[in-house]
Amino acid sequence: MQEAAYFTFKAYMKNIYKTNLYTIPIDLDFGCPNRDKNGIGGCTFCPENGARAAQLLDAKDANEQIKNAINFSKNRYNAKEFMLYIQAYTGTFTSVINQKQTYSKLLSLYNFKAISIGTRPDCLSNNVLEYLKELNEQLDVYIDLGVQTLNNSTLKKINRGHDANSSIKAIKKIKKYNLKVFAHIIIGLENETRTNWENTVKQLVKENVDGIKIHNLHIIKNTQLHNQYKVTPFKTYNEYEYADELIYLIRNIPSHIPIIRISTDTSSKDLVAPIWHMQKGQFVEYVNESMKDAGYYQGDLLKSKNIILKDQNSFLLEDKSITIWDKKYKDFYHPKSGAYVQAKELFIKQSKLENRLKEKEINLLDIGFGMGYNSLEAIKLPKENKLNITALDKNKLIIKQAAKLIKNIKEKDILKTIFSTYKYKDDKNNLELFIGDARHTIKKLSKKYDIVFLDTFLPNLNPSLLTYDFINLLKEVITKNAIIICSQNNTLVKGAFKEVGFSYEEFHIDKTDIKGLILKQSIPTKNNKFFKDEYLIYREKQIITNFEKNI
Repeated sequence: MQEAAYFTFKAYMKNIYKTNLYTIPIDLDFGCPNRDKNGIGGCTFCPENGARAAQLLDAKDANEQIKNAINFSKNRYNAKEFMLYIQAYTGTFTSVINQKQTYSKLLSLYNFKAISIGTRPDCLSNNVLEYLKELNEQLDVYIDLGVQTLNNSTLKKINRGHDANSSIKAIKKIKKYNLKVFAHIIIGLENETRTNWENTVKQLVKENVDGIKIHNLHIIKNTQLHNQYKVTPFKTYNEYEYADELIYLIRNIPSHIPIIRISTDTSSKDLVAPIWHMQKGQFVEYVNESMKDAGYYQGDLLKSKNIILKDQNSFLLEDKSITIWDKKYKDFYHPKSGAYVQAKELFIKQSKLENRLKEKEINLLDIGFGMGYNSLEAIKLPKENKLNITALDKNKLIIKQAAKLIKNIKEKDILKTIFSTYKYKDDKNNLELFIGDARHTIKKLSKKYDIVFLDTFLPNLNPSLLTYDFINLLKEVITKNAIIICSQNNTLVKGAFKEVGFSYEEFHIDKTDIKGLILKQSIPTKNNKFFKDEYLIYREKQIITNFEKNI
């Protein structure tokens, strides 16, 4: 994987130890001050087992837990260096004497480089911190502090057992003893919004925490929260929605503070909601790619920084337009005959956009905005009525590249405006840009569209916007008499449109490599050959692999 768009825990560890430390989670069963002796009570989201790691559930004692966890990390990650992690429940909810005896014994079992102790703001007495300060002289001690939120009404609702000020005081005390503190927060607690999460993050940053661990809320079976959710369900966040909120928060965290984690794990048999279909690694990749494509990085909302573009392999096409060679898909952004020719002859002319604008105001959806040629040509048309363009793309930086490469001054200015404001407006044109995976951003649209430009890479390279499932989404946002112009006419693309309910006319300009489909709604026709993306989350290669398996 490429370097992350944010400061990861792995990078933080390598900075300090010159290698990655793998955490070895241990459950000491010290209990929790927020539960009674029988384990009843506690935070509403917390399961009976205190959210201990899955590889610990069958271990008989701490020795076996360590052995199992080290073997797991070595086999799965080829791990060589380790950090002991007192994970489940509260690692400081016992006497200092017991802590000394227990931690000394555990640390003698393996040459750990550091120890991380999970605890709560109300379990950090001066005696405890004095001991941890002494321990910190032998090896690095990290305090994993459960903050969850700094919203007092939420803390009360989740039965946290302390208020926001307790967390702030605890962080101040930890720092006073020269110990490092990682603060845990949860995104998605009921009735909380981006404003609440941003407020929590900014207060933690103000207190100089050494790391932030961000978890998405999981509703777990047989918890108090589960019982509440059954009576009064509330919104939980899917992969795309959570990623939007997460990225915004990361952009508000200074770049020197490591992001320890960005999601949490729960066994599928225990998880009630949200049900995700992205694997953990895929989600991490999605977040990284989304940030990089948009030109975002950790802390960028806190300071002004000019984005320096990497040089792209650009090429002059036959009609004197300029295109880029995409390194990921290993193809040109446009046909060799030219981006202007394709925009005018396929998208503008075949959609009858100019004639339609004589009759009424038109809503146009441009999917795969890319370098902007299709929308730019639409904007330049003489028009009697207004043109409203909604543009979707996941790569914002390509717009800045286009503004740098395109020679036409007016087009440059329009692209610069779109890049900086996500909008463009004049007397007859109104454009709004949505950056992100179109499978997600299309669900945010509130309009119905008269014309759709569906401009994608080849189906064997970029099938995610050419699947039966995405076309079904597309059908929901168009008018009854809408025209869709698609830049691909592959058999699988035609099959998907037929299955959803579209008739098509194939288009090809003689002696060029410009082709496509002109589509209108019709009666669905059964067809066995098309790409599927049932959960609208599969990566490009997986869509192709799944299709090949089902042939």
